[in-house]
Amino acid sequence: MKKTRRDRQQDFWLWLLRPLVYLWMSMDAKRSVVRSPSVDFRRREPFVLLANHTCMFDFVHVPMRFHNVPFIIASQTLFAQQPAKFFVTQLAHVIPKSKGKSDSSTIFRIFEAVKKNYPILIFPEGDITFFGATGHIEEATMKLIKKLNLDVITCNVRGGYFSRPRWAIGKRRNRRLELVYDLAISKADLPALSIEDIGQIVHKHLAHDAIEYQRQERIPHPGRRLAEGIENILYICPECLAVNSFKSERNAFFCDHCHQSGHVDRYGFLHGFAFDNPRDWDHFQRQHQDILLASHLNTTGMLYYIHPETESHDLIGKVTLEYREGAFILSGVIQKNIPATAIETPILTIRRNFSFRYDDRHYLIKLDQGGMAFLRIAQSKY
Repeated sequence: MKKTRRDRQQDFWLWLLRPLVYLWMSMDAKRSVVRSPSVDFRRREPFVLLANHTCMFDFVHVPMRFHNVPFIIASQTLFAQQPAKFFVTQLAHVIPKSKGKSDSSTIFRIFEAVKKNYPILIFPEGDITFFGATGHIEEATMKLIKKLNLDVITCNVRGGYFSRPRWAIGKRRNRRLELVYDLAISKADLPALSIEDIGQIVHKHLAHDAIEYQRQERIPHPGRRLAEGIENILYICPECLAVNSFKSERNAFFCDHCHQSGHVDRYGFLHGFAFDNPRDWDHFQRQHQDILLASHLNTTGMLYYIHPETESHDLIGKVTLEYREGAFILSGVIQKNIPATAIETPILTIRRNFSFRYDDRHYLIKLDQGGMAFLRIAQSKY
């Protein structure tokens, strides 16, 4: 299958800008690359590249090692906001995907890219980790691998979570990444493997616990605002069980209900509360879903209507998002009462952009506070 004019244009820009991208990558983080002998960065034939998702710029660091740069499967919401929209539509090879939803057009475009001899990059978690451990991987990815019948190369990304936590507002210094590439499954072995076999192999190669990695490596990431943004993911206080009560400033954070305070150290660990890391704290939060569902929450934000078919969005305006008695209530530029059980494909993008479908409309609310509590009310998978 021949490449389109757009394919050739993107190939040209990627070739032309590669030195600048490499320069940016070296400034973004100190990288170490570990590659098994079975992985050839200059290979020309297509393959499937899988990686765990630890930080925002994994989608640059992971594929750019390869001479034949893969098509990246990326969230549909990236196509609605600048400057990401310009990058993913004009420069990089990207195929849009609606998270949590089967998309036949996405599958068609993947096979089309492979026929043009392009590799495919998939982050099978579907999202950047909020809490540091490799998350849920959909079975649909394993089925796709089986159908594509290509070599499967994995990249285990280590160090990204503490270098650039997804929830954080403040920057860290001394950012580091370790990229470990391996041939997880050869094309010749795929026919004999079941979907379950493929899943076990993929999980083994992509499993990473950033908390335990950092306990061992003790890489310092100093900064002046290490705690700011932690209220984006921590929503139940272990001292008083208040919901969405945290405030943060510089390296400190506290519960606005019981006034218990803590701080984040230069290694990324928490002090002052029962848990020293977000992973264990989230395990605790998940045990109190009943408290969350019985709570009354509210925040403000900017509302957008997303149009996936045209990769565009409309700014509607300022809204208040409230949750009480099993429903999300929007007020401000629009008035709407949405039962939590009627929401489809709820996700968080970036830090606290809450996106969902309801009544055949795609909503995106850039929340001013929190986010994880609203997501967990709508669904508890992620």
